Amino acid sequence: MIQAYKNFFKGYADFTGRSTRSDFWWVWLMNHILFLPLYIFWFQMALKDAGGTDPILGVAIISVYMILAIVLFTPSLAVKVRRLRDAGFHWAFIFLHFVPMGGIALLVLLAMPTKEVETVAIDRSKEGEAEEVSPFE
Repeated sequence: MIQAYKNFFKGYADFTGRSTRSDFWWVWLMNHILFLPLYIFWFQMALKDAGGTDPILGVAIISVYMILAIVLFTPSLAVKVRRLRDAGFHWAFIFLHFVPMGGIALLVLLAMPTKEVETVAIDRSKEGEAEEVSPFE
């Protein structure tokens, strides 16, 4: 679990490559464990009477929540893109999160097993010249 979280921050802006299921789900679990106390405090304060809450504590909790969310945004996005690629899906499926019930569909896609990719060498050269092949073909 610790190694998965180290890899998470090591490849914080690496949108290429692949990420295994265990790497993704250990990071997902750890991020939710980090946010859980903040959720609890935040919702407790929201449910209390406005006169009984300490505004400084509320600002502190919201500030910590926002800082943590900003710090973890790019690495979380990168690990989701790498996990989708590892499962054999296009990275653009990340936008399912904005569709109603798309978050659940995205979690299902992220839970898919690793798809083994067949490496095929294509020689399109004419007269012995090497031609660069786009990865989108």
